Amino acid sequence: MTLNVLTIGSDRKIFEAGSRSQSKASQIGALFSEYYIIIFTEKSQNFKIMKISRNTWAIPTSSINRWFYIFDAIRIGKKMSGIDVVSAQDPFESGLVGFLVSKSLKAKLQVQIHTDFLSPYFKNNFLNKLRIMIAGFILPKADLIRVVSVRIKKSLKKFEVKVKVFVLPINIDAERILRENPKFDLHQKYKGFSKIVLIVSRLEKEKRVGLAIDIFKTVSKKGKNIALVIVGDGSLMNALKNKTKNSKNIFFESWQKDLTSYYKGADIYLSTSLYEGYGLSLVEASLSGLPIVTTDVGIAGDILMNQVNSLICPVNDQKCLIESLSKLIRDEDLYKKLKENTLKISERLPSRPQYKYLED
Repeated sequence: MTLNVLTIGSDRKIFEAGSRSQSKASQIGALFSEYYIIIFTEKSQNFKIMKISRNTWAIPTSSINRWFYIFDAIRIGKKMSGIDVVSAQDPFESGLVGFLVSKSLKAKLQVQIHTDFLSPYFKNNFLNKLRIMIAGFILPKADLIRVVSVRIKKSLKKFEVKVKVFVLPINIDAERILRENPKFDLHQKYKGFSKIVLIVSRLEKEKRVGLAIDIFKTVSKKGKNIALVIVGDGSLMNALKNKTKNSKNIFFESWQKDLTSYYKGADIYLSTSLYEGYGLSLVEASLSGLPIVTTDVGIAGDILMNQVNSLICPVNDQKCLIESLSKLIRDEDLYKKLKENTLKISERLPSRPQYKYLED
């Protein structure tokens, strides 16, 4: 069966050789006859059209600024031919482009939802409120909707969505994570600590890393010889570093291509997000055998189960998070139980052939 797919998105790492995004694009492209990806970019970033694999191309919008992303993506998309499905990576700006381009090309529209945008914490600014309005217009017009978690599917009941909604998590190479060995010993890098708590995250407001630091400080004051390692970048980096400048057991590292050594070298994973569509780092931590303390977001309650393979707390519940982290540190039986069960989540992840669902 011939199937030509055009995707609209904003992941510029697709242009980066050897990146996970580029590798994933190539894998997805292998499922189709031709696969094109229009990426929102600015002209100053100097991205060029790139052939990623035999049948997969990444196309930058090269816009004057971000306010022209939508117009340029529509212009590029309407010039294409032979497209069977237009896939939007979100129901917002990408969704609007996807809707207009699919109408022009007489192609089916598939909308993907990776963010729990109906969480009360998502609409914390005017732009996100506008995005929710756009989603309300786009989603009822889609021919197919793909969400990454059961949580998001349930939230869509407020919209008049008449088409089938597929729950299909992010495509993760679970086998690679399970078999990959660390390249260095994290405990040797940060010597003298009995346990290392790990955070892998964008340092942005919705991730609540500042709250995670407060929780860790409270727990570590109770005489526990533990360290917190935060891996990631973002707009709050300087503010968070200032918050911890007098701490001798909190460490920051910029974003790493090799996260295996961190996941498999740490002892506990901590997540305090306000909302997640899925929670890729939660899955990667679990596949690495890392017990988790997390807020009730993304795959929590679906793939992650409280007291089975993780400890789950209500969003913003600082008391619960402190108690859960403390309990996991002191209770060896609970720790061993969670550690054994985290590895079993690979049984609940979709196999790669399921990602051909676009053909249905």
